[in-house]
Amino acid sequence: MRILLAAILLMLPGLCSAAGLPPQFESSSVNASSVTCLKAARTYSSIDPQARAEAVGLAAGALGLAPDKPLAVDFLGGGELWTIKDGRPVKLDAWSDKELPLGPNSRTAGRWFGSVGIQKMAGGDFPSSTMNLRFGSTLYQGRYDLAYTYDYYKNADAISYRASMGLVGRALMPLNRIAGWNIGAQLTWINNYGVHEGAAGLVTGLNFYLPRGSFDVTLSLKDKGEYGLLAGYTVFITK
Repeated sequence: MRILLAAILLMLPGLCSAAGLPPQFESSSVNASSVTCLKAARTYSSIDPQARAEAVGLAAGALGLAPDKPLAVDFLGGGELWTIKDGRPVKLDAWSDKELPLGPNSRTAGRWFGSVGIQKMAGGDFPSSTMNLRFGSTLYQGRYDLAYTYDYYKNADAISYRASMGLVGRALMPLNRIAGWNIGAQLTWINNYGVHEGAAGLVTGLNFYLPRGSFDVTLSLKDKGEYGLLAGYTVFITK
């Protein structure tokens, strides 16, 4: 009997928090920042935006939430932030593990981008300074990108410039809504004053997200002991 009573007491807070909530929500709580959080049921993710707003409005009324107070909704793989303004639910923000936070109007389909940067290469036999250009697209809901690259550079002791072209593919991993990191591989075709040769390497770096692009810092590791650091700016051509 005591065990049954203890079990009921442990379940009581959850039962009370769920009482009066619409069926789209399982429970509610208040976090350390005094923000009311709703744990969404599985059905919440499958309903349309209008139905979500109605459910949030009913939940806010059931909880007696004051106007203009934030209300967070947590569901599998993402969440939303709402408030009640002039008696109507208003969605302030949304996030998802399935897409990168590259601006409020970003989409899960591929986004075309262009990038320009300056790279300093060291190691190997010929240190150089490089202007790097990239043009490509994100892939698989923003989890990867693939770009054509063009480098125009001059070796430290050379008189004239030379060029190289290639492909670089990266896996993109956001850390938060401000920054993320990446890792990938690159293939390069070099025109060495009329002698054509290929090279392979690895890239990794940090991306600092901006409203229509990102500021990038990239470490490049190539064969023959070459390595370099690139700083550049990426602008998204499509939203």
